[in-house]
Amino acid sequence: MSSKESVTVLMSVYNDAEYLRTSIKSILGQTHKEFEFIIIDDGSTDNTEETIYAFKDPRIIYKKRPHSGLAASLNFGISIAQGEWIARIDADDLSTNGRLKTQIDFSSLNPDCNVISSWSVYFKEPHKILFFVKTPESDNDITSFLNLHNPINHSSVFFKKKVIAEQGGYNNNFKCYEDFELWFRLKNKLRFKIIPEFLVYTRSRNDSITKTESKAGIYNLLFTNAEKNLINSGSDDLKKYWINILFWIEYFYGDKVRARKYLKKNFNFKKAVAFLNTYLPDKAFDTFAGSRIRYRIQSQFENKKPFENELKNLLSD
Repeated sequence: MSSKESVTVLMSVYNDAEYLRTSIKSILGQTHKEFEFIIIDDGSTDNTEETIYAFKDPRIIYKKRPHSGLAASLNFGISIAQGEWIARIDADDLSTNGRLKTQIDFSSLNPDCNVISSWSVYFKEPHKILFFVKTPESDNDITSFLNLHNPINHSSVFFKKKVIAEQGGYNNNFKCYEDFELWFRLKNKLRFKIIPEFLVYTRSRNDSITKTESKAGIYNLLFTNAEKNLINSGSDDLKKYWINILFWIEYFYGDKVRARKYLKKNFNFKKAVAFLNTYLPDKAFDTFAGSRIRYRIQSQFENKKPFENELKNLLSD
């Protein structure tokens, strides 16, 4: 493998042993065989270590550290990685067999891109497809999307190590949304591409970090940016755009009551429905707001059978 194509697959795991085996298998089963696979054990107290040592593959580099959080573990992994490219995967997600080859081939043909991601399939056990996430593909659309949401699935991302390391890597202060903060902070210094193929399967869990940790960090980042841009808007169209963004920032990350004040300034049907949702009890509101309802509706028109079969294979022993 040439240095141009050298790859480090990077995983951090914390007490996810029950999902870890199939996630590791999905990487070791890649059609592109030449890579190092760094697994950072972030102070797990379950049988994570035993699970990893059961694999006798020389590509695996296992490091155990005191618990410090995902961002710190990933920064450590980046610091010891030998690959020019970092391919991320979470310990409970799955990569399709051709994921690395697809991303390596794309990077060779598009040397100006330094962050490459893909579409993703969300599932729950045993092998039920929930919905498909088709996010914007072009750099301009991705950068714009980052004003509100992160379109880059962390388990599908493939990035140039040097570029990220030189910018300080992940922010250790973010206990969740650490990838969102990274892409948002560097969006004017990176060139993004999302390959319109489903290269990863993302496990839906009620105990995921994004569902259990505070959203205050990402809220403050997005709100400050949107408010600043609203103040500096030079046209009515720009003002409407940023008022709309502020509504959705409050709706998804902030306070549902504060979100209401932005409705009358820029009314549309979608916002009206969301406005009504803000009167739901807190638990019901949080469930609905985090349900990815748009993707679920769109996915009703997709043929799930081929994906169910692929998922069964990835989850099989």
